[in-house]
Amino acid sequence: MCRIIFASHGDLSKGMKNSVYMLAGSLADNIETYSLYPGESPDDYYQTLLKEISGSDEQVIVLCDIKGGSVHTTMAQLTQLQNVVVVSGMNLGMALDIVLRYREGLPKENYEELVDSSREGITLLTKLTNENDDDF
Repeated sequence: MCRIIFASHGDLSKGMKNSVYMLAGSLADNIETYSLYPGESPDDYYQTLLKEISGSDEQVIVLCDIKGGSVHTTMAQLTQLQNVVVVSGMNLGMALDIVLRYREGLPKENYEELVDSSREGITLLTKLTNENDDDF
């Protein structure tokens, strides 16, 4: 098992865990969430987490809500440790992939596959038709 953390501004991380639980049941039990609220500093969580995982061989996968946001920027500093992977752009498809396919760990050779799979789940529909519609 690896340590899985959903990190976000506000309650998105908690909502994501709840949604994963609805679809994957008890596989979501060990997901940790971090929610940053107004007036709080993500550095406080970073320092606590850094102390907890320094010296550990357990892989830590952190899914963050938005690239370049304060949560992502702070959590990205954890990648100074060999056992930490930080991914931005958290969505339900990505979260489910981590829980269903990579709960034992995310091998380096699967990093791009995870991101590509998450991108493939993003589509734009402007008009539904029955002809030549490959999305359904």
